[in-house]
Parts: sequence; structure tokens; C-alpha cells
Amino acid sequence: MNVIFKNIFFFLAISCVTQPYTIQLTEEKGDNVIPCHSTNLCYISIVFDISSDILSNRLFMDIKNILKNNISTEIPNFTQVSFTTFSRDINTILNFGNFKNKDDFLEFIESLKQSPGFILSNVLNTVNNLTTPSTTKLSTFVFISNYDKEEIANSIVYANKLREKGSLNFVILGRGIKPVQLLPLEPSSIYVINFDNNDAKQLTAFFYNSLSCFPENCIR
Repeated sequence: MNVIFKNIFFFLAISCVTQPYTIQLTEEKGDNVIPCHSTNLCYISIVFDISSDILSNRLFMDIKNILKNNISTEIPNFTQVSFTTFSRDINTILNFGNFKNKDDFLEFIESLKQSPGFILSNVLNTVNNLTTPSTTKLSTFVFISNYDKEEIANSIVYANKLREKGSLNFVILGRGIKPVQLLPLEPSSIYVINFDNNDAKQLTAFFYNSLSCFPENCIR
């Protein structure tokens, strides 16, 4: 009997804490199982909060290392990745096609530096306006460290549009924002970084499982 192992993340939002649970299921492999390989089109938008208002430089460096050493291993095609950074303004917009390979991606991540301020709605609007093929889904990952009630309210319309394009996933950095405060945006999923020894493995699995470019109902 062939057995396939699947990791599923459940996120329980309880006031101040979102606790990720990993459940391992075993399923018997049958004739109807869909191979879980990404399609040739796997468009990913990474939106990265580089604000220094809340997140310390040490923790900022930690998440940069996870992006370089772990998450980069799960990106199928770097030419189909956009990367936008923001603080009080939109600092950098690298559209699809700017990264030619993994080395370009790693070099860019290494160059990132923090700056003060926070504005979410403008960056989500900008990412929503990036052009992707109409035949593919877009997986958006927003790394966020700060909370502003007005900015969340202003972001709802853009969050809805991004979610309709594929998936809208949030990664919370630090304690400046709680999972429940993101619920008005109706995210597809939320992951809270604890900045412990398990983050690299768990966040990488979260990233992989949140990609929208796999066949539906496939076994990952």
C-alpha cells in the first residue's frame, strides 16, 4: 500500500494569539489522486513590511534569513515573482520578470533595510494593479508588523480583489498586530512568526501550502 503524507495547517484566532496546528494525515493512494505539481504558471506577490516602528532590527534580520535560506527553496519560477516593500511609502516595486533567477532574489533580500512609517492600503492597491495572465491564479503573501485601524479599513477593497485572484495570506512579524485585527480583510490564511527555532520549517511549509498554483484537491 502506498501512503501519502499531507501537512494541513489550522489557524485558531483567539484574541491575542493565533496558534498554528500541524496535523499529519495518511491517505491511501488511489487511481483518482491528483499529482501535486505546480503548473507552469505560478505567480507570487510578496509584500514586505520594512517598517522600523515595531520590529527590531534583529528580528528583521531573522525574517530576511528565512526568506533567503528557506522560502526561496519553494519558489517554482523566480521570473513569476513580484516583490514590493513598504513603510511610510512604497519603497520598492519589483514587477514580475525583474528577478531572472534565485541569485537575483537572494541579492535583493540581502539589500533590504528598515525605515519608519506604515501604510498598507497603497501597497495592496499597487500589487492589485500588477499585470498577471488571466489564466493563472496569484498567490499574495503580506509580511506585516504593524496595525493601523484606518489603514485596515482602507485596505478592504484591495484585499478582496487580491483574494479573488487566488489567495491572500498574511505573515505576522512581532507583536504589533494581532490575527483578529486582520479579519476584516478576510485573509485566506494567517501565520504568526514566533521567532523561535521552529519558524523556518513551519513558515516554509505554510508558504508552500498557501500557493494557489497547484491543481485543486491534489495531495501535497
